[in-house]
Amino acid sequence: MNTPKIDGPNRAVNIVRERTTTGPRIPSADLHARRIAREAEDWLTLARERTRMAETTLVAKALQATAFSVQHRANSFAVPSKLVGTAKHQRALWALVSEPPAPWTKLTATVQAGGGVTVSLGGETLGEVQAKHAWARPLIPFGLAVHMSRVTGHENQGYRLGCNVVFAHVGAAVAGLRAALDAEAGDSGAGAGGRVPPSRIAVPTSASALSGDGAPGSADDLPTPVPTVPIRPGREALRGEPDDIYLWRDAEGCAHASVPHVVRHSATGLEFGYLGSGPADLALSVLTALVDREAASALYQRFKAEVVARVPDDGGVLRAADVRAWAEAARRSQATG
Repeated sequence: MNTPKIDGPNRAVNIVRERTTTGPRIPSADLHARRIAREAEDWLTLARERTRMAETTLVAKALQATAFSVQHRANSFAVPSKLVGTAKHQRALWALVSEPPAPWTKLTATVQAGGGVTVSLGGETLGEVQAKHAWARPLIPFGLAVHMSRVTGHENQGYRLGCNVVFAHVGAAVAGLRAALDAEAGDSGAGAGGRVPPSRIAVPTSASALSGDGAPGSADDLPTPVPTVPIRPGREALRGEPDDIYLWRDAEGCAHASVPHVVRHSATGLEFGYLGSGPADLALSVLTALVDREAASALYQRFKAEVVARVPDDGGVLRAADVRAWAEAARRSQATG
């Protein structure tokens, strides 16, 4: 605006121009949220290539991680998760219960020869990164870090301890990987201006990738489906029969089911929404509860692939009648196949 300024008595009036901002000013919190959202989109591109999670599960995970990153004012897109294989490291976890580390303590992530990633603190292994988070491995050289969130389970006597973590600096690491691939493409003359397609962000998955419970394979190897088991929304738990299966997550994101956990692959708990050890145990537990042990042992890997892997990240309801019909059809298919 124009402000008159008088230099002295009877002096001419000089006009001093003060610069002002025109247009609406965007709050810093909004700018931060927009940047996190853009980084979440880039992460989705990578995760689609590196995991076998369903698209709906990936999108839900991106939304949850975006909300987490904005809430905690992360300086880059961050993804909360939990470690697996913690049953072998209870002593180290109990030590953290006795002497809790500082909030968000940085942990050490180590890529193993077989492609897995172990997480440790002070030389003590705490667990492994879940197979569904295979996208994290190629980002470690570009700055992805793993931070402690909390040790879970010590509130209940006799409960196995778990470990919740946060993948931090994910957005910056994805950008670093993109820049490296852009530079590589520029050196080789690929694409206009050295740009590479978004899919180049991902490191190709090995053809011998494991499903998470030691069973090798890919989506092409999944068995031919028998009649599909509908996955109903959580509100359907209020209807139906008492033995229907209700799947949900608690406030910490841990998966739960309304059936006892039959432990075979995952001592740390049940899971759903992808192919892995937690989903394998959920499939075994559901079939054991609704059919019988013999059928459960014979069919649970197929049930995992056809049903459990399709459950949305926030859970749902499986009608007991649908599961039993699926099991009967699967047994007939197996007998005639």
